[in-house]
Amino acid sequence: MFREVNTKVNFVQLEENILRFWKERRIFNKSVEIREGEPHYTFYEGPPTTNGSPGVHHVLSRLYKDIVCRYRTMNGYHVPRKAGWDTHGLPVELEVENSLALTSKAQIEEYGVARFNEHCRQSAFKYIKEWEAMTERLGCWLDMEHPYITLDNSYIESCWWIIKELWDKDLIYQGYKVTPHCPRCGTSLSSHEVALGYKDTEDPSVYIKFRVKPSPISDTAKQKRLYELSRSKVTYLLAWTTTPWTLPGNTALAVAFDADYALLEVGDDYLILADALREKVGLGDYKVVEMLKGSDLATITGVNYEPLYDPHQFNVERRRTELINEAQVFGSPQLKLQKLGEGENLTYKVIAADFVSMEEGTGIVHVAPAFGEDDFKVGMHPDYPLNFVQPVDLEGRVTGTYPFAGKFVKDADKDIIDDLKSRGLLFRSEKIIHTYPFCWRCGAPLLYYAKQTWYIRTTAVKEELVSGNAEINWYPDYIKHGRFGDWLENNVDWAFSRERYWGTPLNIWRCSSCDNYECVGSVDGLGAQPGLSGLTTPLDLHRPYVDEITFTCPKCGGKMQRVPEVIDCWFDSGAMPVAQWHYPFENEDKFKQNFPADFISEAVDQTRGWFYSLHAIATLLFGSPCFKNVICLGHVVDAQGEKMSKSKGNVIAPGAVINKYGADAVRWYMLVSTTGEDNHRFSIKMLEETIRKFFLTLWNTYSFFILYANIDYFIPQPLTGDSGQLNGFTRLDNWISSELNRLVSDVSRLMDSYNPTSAARRIEIFVDNLSNWYVRRN
Repeated sequence: MFREVNTKVNFVQLEENILRFWKERRIFNKSVEIREGEPHYTFYEGPPTTNGSPGVHHVLSRLYKDIVCRYRTMNGYHVPRKAGWDTHGLPVELEVENSLALTSKAQIEEYGVARFNEHCRQSAFKYIKEWEAMTERLGCWLDMEHPYITLDNSYIESCWWIIKELWDKDLIYQGYKVTPHCPRCGTSLSSHEVALGYKDTEDPSVYIKFRVKPSPISDTAKQKRLYELSRSKVTYLLAWTTTPWTLPGNTALAVAFDADYALLEVGDDYLILADALREKVGLGDYKVVEMLKGSDLATITGVNYEPLYDPHQFNVERRRTELINEAQVFGSPQLKLQKLGEGENLTYKVIAADFVSMEEGTGIVHVAPAFGEDDFKVGMHPDYPLNFVQPVDLEGRVTGTYPFAGKFVKDADKDIIDDLKSRGLLFRSEKIIHTYPFCWRCGAPLLYYAKQTWYIRTTAVKEELVSGNAEINWYPDYIKHGRFGDWLENNVDWAFSRERYWGTPLNIWRCSSCDNYECVGSVDGLGAQPGLSGLTTPLDLHRPYVDEITFTCPKCGGKMQRVPEVIDCWFDSGAMPVAQWHYPFENEDKFKQNFPADFISEAVDQTRGWFYSLHAIATLLFGSPCFKNVICLGHVVDAQGEKMSKSKGNVIAPGAVINKYGADAVRWYMLVSTTGEDNHRFSIKMLEETIRKFFLTLWNTYSFFILYANIDYFIPQPLTGDSGQLNGFTRLDNWISSELNRLVSDVSRLMDSYNPTSAARRIEIFVDNLSNWYVRRN
């Protein structure tokens, strides 16, 4: 007799009973231990950032990882899966700032770095408990008893070892160049962090008139003609920008050297702009007076113009950029910024640049070396070192004595536009919607800002990054040469230092006397330094304690002090193949057994995040990729396809849904509703439909079988005879048996191809056949 089942099933209660059974008998541990000595299958857990409670979107990656690892275990593999927690960085810091009502770095330092970082530590562990509870309730098997945690000293020390290895390979340098900077968080960001925060936003679109200064020094007949015309009537160079706040930093105008430019009579003025764009600018009535080449405007003795804002008049320091080829530090060309004296005048002139577009604007680009990567590179050109004016501080506020001084740059836009209009220098102003980068954590608009930052020279291994990617199996396949491949092809050096507090401290010490730098790769290495001071027991490698550790400079005997930066938390997570084992200080065998990974999976945006940091660090260290197969997942959105956010009120807490409908229902619905790489619309209505169509169908089919099997005293018969036939089998029995074997084959093939969604859908087809064909007709 079969045990009867209730047709009014309570799936939630069934799951809780099973979870209790698993936990009491340590079934997960036994499932791993029993496979010891069998073929090894390595899975890397992408560490969730513990800055808040898990959301329903975190269920998606959890279930994909769990399904693949369970499948490999069921096929005889030894599949340990170590949990991990990403506990450092801006995500955690901002959570704590909000809880303490702190709004700036100055307030953090006034509050005390030690107290602030202790709150960060406590906050991280607070949310870890919630993540553990969600993971367990979801039925996902992870070793949460022995996780790697990025705040542990052992993990930090492995990160230090990696940095020291890169330092010794001349792959780390400090450079003064334009880098993405968050004025709210007060720190540099990496290019992959910037890629996570682009949004469509409304900004000004302004056409500005720069007045030409007539100059008798002319190299060509065209320049002489331009000189005569500019003396007879006021002549302007017309430039376009969507960032008016950068105009006080303007020190040059750029043109395309070989392009055609038109000098037009518009009203009482002459305007110069690209001939190809004059119909797009909306000039109204005009007359073509002269045609010029970009080369006529941009020569060594070319066209000069009057500044919109003379920095001398507004008490802003003026400097001139010089590239010092003979003094290279960290193997990277260094830029010298020479302060100009009171009597030295800045020159504002037209230059040629290859980034000038003929697709939009006016063909004349306003150049501000303090604020743009292309602008900065032009300013370093040895043929015409540019002036350098920085009228904005690191908090994004205008400095000096401008009428709009003290305002945040985006708020100053309107004042600058109004001021230029009042002086007759605004040709036209309108609004446009365009894509602009915002901080991936706090949402503040980013500034491209010239400053000192520490970099990893990832461009030095670009070819290895690209060739290593070719060895990786991506699901879906187009990510390999598309989203990820394109990212690698356009790789830039990794700005990996952060001017923050809670993170792995950058393990570089600087001598205040001779400017010598030393990189320390281990705790023992630090303890062995001469003249060591400030090393305490118990050891905490975080700020501010590590900042107090000093030692004697081996070159001059001066005092070595740690540089103040911490490192990018994406470096932390990307170091996990090494740092989770505290390699190379211990567990060498475990590291070698688990490198590279057979499988990883996260959302598709991790092509700019964890997938990239994993690939970059492994390539820099070992010259090879650190994962073989990766499933890229789409994002989870609400039923209308909108991104979930607290401000919209459409965030769904996974605990409430699971406690009402059951984890299996949530897992199955998210698995079959959409292919992995597409966005997943989470709809309670569709979840209920999944329960009705699949779970209740399957349950009722089994319940129906139990009822009549007991009535008929049915006892399953063993296989008999060489034919492998079962006693009393009908054609319908043979058919369903065949369907079952086909199902096993299909699901195995699809799972081997890392396609759990199609495998699950194939199971749904079988259940439908079982219920609507086999049972109904039997």
